[in-house]
Amino acid sequence: MRSRLPAITFYGSLACNAAVLALGKARTGNAAKGVNCTAHWLKGEEAASMQDLNLVHSGTGVATNVAAVLFWAVLYDRALGKQPGVVRALFATLALGPVAAVADYKATPKRFTPGWELVFSKQDMAIIYAAMVAGMAYGALSGRREVS
Repeated sequence: MRSRLPAITFYGSLACNAAVLALGKARTGNAAKGVNCTAHWLKGEEAASMQDLNLVHSGTGVATNVAAVLFWAVLYDRALGKQPGVVRALFATLALGPVAAVADYKATPKRFTPGWELVFSKQDMAIIYAAMVAGMAYGALSGRREVS
């Protein structure tokens, strides 16, 4: 049995970063601001005002999102178990977004939060977490094979 972790991380990261870029464009007219704000842990709050995609801010933002999704993917994969039933998978997936949001914004020092509050509303942030969770769920299910 192959590991689900790479697929969970890949699709979760892809969905999370796509949501951040799309919402950045929709809300501010600039896709870069959504991903750049995540670099605030390294560059301070000025990262949220950066208008261009660049290696320092955008690269750090994307890499930070990928690393965070990897962290959550490990926990999610363990919560799913080896062969999760539909109910277990549904509850693990539905719980992940709120648990991640609370941990990211209540249990983490401000400097190390995702920084999305610098650009996005709480509703937008909920959409980003939902996208991440949906991507991770897709990654967990993408490797399943039907047994005939």
